[in-house]
Order: sequence, then C-alpha cells, then structure tokens
Amino acid sequence: MNIQDFIKQSDKLYMEMNSIYHNTAVKFGLSDTAMWILYLISDKDSEYTQQDLVKQFFFPKQTINTSLKSLVKNGYAELEETKGAYKRKIIRLTERGQALASAATDRLKIAEINAYGCLSDDELTMYLEITSKINRLLRDETDKL
Repeated sequence: MNIQDFIKQSDKLYMEMNSIYHNTAVKFGLSDTAMWILYLISDKDSEYTQQDLVKQFFFPKQTINTSLKSLVKNGYAELEETKGAYKRKIIRLTERGQALASAATDRLKIAEINAYGCLSDDELTMYLEITSKINRLLRDETDKL
C-alpha cells in the first residue's frame, strides 16, 4: 500500500469515528461539543473549568464557551465561582444535566467500554502508541507549514 492510499483509508476511518460520536450526540439533541463537555464533567471524581475543557479537547475557547453557555441556558449546567479566582469557575451539572448525562454520555461510555473491551491489552497499547506517535509527528510537520 502506498502512503497516499494509507492516508485516504486512515482519514476515512477517522471521519467514520467522528460520525459515530456525532450521531450519538444528535440522538440526544446535543451538539458534538456539548456532548463532549457533558462526557467529561459527568465524571463525579473530578472538577473542570472552561480552561480545562479547552486543554482536554483541543477545541477553540470560543467553541467551548458557546456550548457551555447553551448548557447553562438550558439548565443542564451551572458555573460555580471558586475562592480567590474571579474568572475560574467550576462547571457543575444540575439535576437536569445529570439526568441527561445518565441518558447520553453514561450510555456512550458503556458502549465504548464494550467496544474497546473486545480488543486485547496488546492491541489497546499498540493503538495508543501509534495514535500518539502519529499525532506528534503530524503536529511537528504541520508546525512547519
């Protein structure tokens, strides 16, 4: 296989995975970004701010801000001020947001566990190593543009 054919196949698989997540978001009336925000902040063991979301998802700050405002406006999330940090607000799910997260992102996480659970430990490790390497190499190459 030549490198151009590989890139086409790889791009197609990447787009297909994005489509799977997009279609899941649509099923629950969410934008992709809103779904990812709910996905992350529904983790009860962690606290996240808007800046944390930007770093985690690599989305532009404005994209996160717009989706977060929508989640707050629709009663799914609220912003809690932190002591000593005027602009640093923790994002919390409301009861309504917790219900949506249970219906949407919790079920998505189970689907991921079921799908990825079909792979061996070696396959999972290889997937992470190769994906990390290609991301690093691609970032290096695109930084030269």
